[in-house]
Amino acid sequence: MYLVPITKENIERYIAFRLAISDEEQRNYFASIDLAAVILANGNEYALQDESGRIHASVIISRKPGPGDSLLVLFSIEIAEKDSRKLTECLHQVLEKENGRLASHDTRYRIYNPPETVYVKADMENWGFAEVPGSFRYERAPGAPRAGEFPHTDRAVEKGYETILLDDAYIKKHPDIFETLAAIFNRAFENRASVNQTTAERFETNYNKENNGMIIAKLGDEVTGCITLTHMGNSVLSPQYCCLRRHWGTGSVDLMCRHLAEYVAKRWNVPIIGYAEVNNAASWKALERFGLTRVEQYMVWERVVAAGERFKI
Repeated sequence: MYLVPITKENIERYIAFRLAISDEEQRNYFASIDLAAVILANGNEYALQDESGRIHASVIISRKPGPGDSLLVLFSIEIAEKDSRKLTECLHQVLEKENGRLASHDTRYRIYNPPETVYVKADMENWGFAEVPGSFRYERAPGAPRAGEFPHTDRAVEKGYETILLDDAYIKKHPDIFETLAAIFNRAFENRASVNQTTAERFETNYNKENNGMIIAKLGDEVTGCITLTHMGNSVLSPQYCCLRRHWGTGSVDLMCRHLAEYVAKRWNVPIIGYAEVNNAASWKALERFGLTRVEQYMVWERVVAAGERFKI
């Protein structure tokens, strides 16, 4: 098996494979973004393929700074079959490429379970991995804002914040809005290893997708935060909200999220879903404040290799 980097030359075949193995929710999300541009910009996706060129798995490998002076290496692998044994065998092929690597810093390896499939526990433990909680899925029932939700909204209104559903008229008056939103996003997530930095072009492309929407918060002429949404058919995904640090605690995020709930209820009246990492308590507590309920916990496999040691399986 070979790990082949995804480039302009092979991306069409790779995307066809990814779409073929994805569930409905994933395909709806992929349709809301410029998938090819995102994959090429991130530069961390590979096809695991045999000598005949047949793709057996899609692979994402990200290496990023972790807490303190550490490194975080993230693996995500998906195959067509919902088969734990084959999935684990594909992972072994990928980890063999890592075998013998010397850790320059304390390095945390994290492997995500793909949808509807899990790795073989005995094999993972034999390779030194332990299963730990990784992230939560949240859901808000359809309907307009309810009593007790978005409790800090009044605080934001009193301070003079307002929210706007981004539209063509606003963009015409503020042609640099996508640069502004990209800068806010990148500053908000610069220390989140699981989130890739973005660009103004990517924001604009996502805005232009039919099923997407963006809500921004403002204080006077200053844009202070934003939240995106994607209509997935039977639900709305709100993947990330972000806010400039100097506006934390103002209630402006509550104001944006209440606007989101009002808009979704009026236009589609479907559930709102969101995700939060287990170690990001601020995010999942905010989701609960906004009326979302934790409905699922996703486990990940982790292993730590100390600086100066080698990764071995």
